[in-house]
Amino acid sequence: MERTYPLMHAKLEKQSFNEFSYVFKWNGKDTSMAPYVLMAHLDVVPVEAIAESKWTYPSFSGKIEKDTIWGRGAVDDKSSAIAIMEATEQMLENNFTPERTFYFCFGHDEEIAGKRGANIISQWFKEKNINPAFVLDEGGMIDTEKFKDVQRPVAVIATGEKGFVNVDISVAIPGGHSSQPEKETAIDVLNKAIVRVREKQMPPIISPPVKSLLEKTAAEQSFVKKIAIANMWLFKNLVIKGMEENKQTNAMVHTTLVPTIVKAGIKDNVIPSIANATFNSRILPGQTSDDVVNFVKNAINDERVTVKKQTISLMEASSSTPSNHPSFQMLESITQKIVPNVLVSPYLLIGATDSRYFRPFSDAVLNFTPMQNAKGFHGIDERIGVTDLSRMISFYKLVLAEK
Repeated sequence: MERTYPLMHAKLEKQSFNEFSYVFKWNGKDTSMAPYVLMAHLDVVPVEAIAESKWTYPSFSGKIEKDTIWGRGAVDDKSSAIAIMEATEQMLENNFTPERTFYFCFGHDEEIAGKRGANIISQWFKEKNINPAFVLDEGGMIDTEKFKDVQRPVAVIATGEKGFVNVDISVAIPGGHSSQPEKETAIDVLNKAIVRVREKQMPPIISPPVKSLLEKTAAEQSFVKKIAIANMWLFKNLVIKGMEENKQTNAMVHTTLVPTIVKAGIKDNVIPSIANATFNSRILPGQTSDDVVNFVKNAINDERVTVKKQTISLMEASSSTPSNHPSFQMLESITQKIVPNVLVSPYLLIGATDSRYFRPFSDAVLNFTPMQNAKGFHGIDERIGVTDLSRMISFYKLVLAEK
């Protein structure tokens, strides 16, 4: 970083947190103004060894082929960090000084809840009594594929994000030799419990950010959809049913629950005595982690299954920044400058980001980067267009120059 961005390291104040997380401070002309915070994280999720051969290019190669950068972290979230630093370095080369002070916060453990990175950084902000007027982190993007009826690019800026909780379920039934199985084993009971949880969904909620998204996009859609959105009191269930047909829009109106870890057994001829599974849940505003646990217990309805909530990475759903906030309007204006004919809308972030640690003491927290139709994040062939990275650099330059 120091070799690539020498001016940034020479002219900005830098602090390290737990060795690998960094905060840069760029003093503005008017120190009486509350600062802005730009965020990104430097860590990435791993690549499964078995999936490496399925990548078009080696997963950590950073291969640039034509207009595409390939590799883990290209989307999530090294591109944001690089775009922030590129924008800063270029502006320093021109002896630019921002009107207000900016902090750049780069965490190193966002993918494992940010406890030693963004969490510690946010505590430092609180100890120093630094209350940002605006925090910008990863999240929303530009889409031209999911809103086909709109027929123009849609930039979704997240004004809030879902919560996060892991729920463990466990079954203990004496095992034995696989040649003499009982009618039900620990694995049998666990499997039935998993199926029961997955058969139903928690009650739907249309949160304020999702309602705004529906209203914004409905204005550009068919007459029937306009009528439905304009009369939610009558057509709410119909609108929700339509959103449930797609996994991404379904996640906007439901608290989701999915098993991500299943463990049982140590040998092929031994029936295990204990079988465990972990559900990952993303919680809608208006529902809580306790609601999730109660839903799981009621869905399983079997006293042999123990249900326990993990607390180490628990985060309840966040509050939302109003879409009429000046910071949202600023991002809307900047996005319209760099993306022709774009429709800008608020929405609810279905994942979780480091910025959640700043929500309790910041006036506004928004999640957005102007990359378009990002591909492969957390999966195979993660990649971003060179034109997207260039657009992101231009975007951050405009944010830094904002008066």
